[in-house]
Amino acid sequence: MIEMLRNGDLHLAPVLLAMQILICLLVNIFVAHKFSYSKVLAVFTACIPLINMYATCVYIALAIFHSRKPQSTS
Repeated sequence: MIEMLRNGDLHLAPVLLAMQILICLLVNIFVAHKFSYSKVLAVFTACIPLINMYATCVYIALAIFHSRKPQSTS
């Protein structure tokens, strides 16, 4: 595959787009599963290019804020 990228047989943009979608999908699904958020919404937001980067940042921020929530003792 690297040789195809060097020769120009395979363009770089679709490969990077697929890698971006895959990485965002994995992060969104992991956070949604761990904190019981909607998995359908996580998949939907991860599959839309350019929005998936922002949605992944939101999912990471939600995970950070959810883990810092004070525990009630009652």
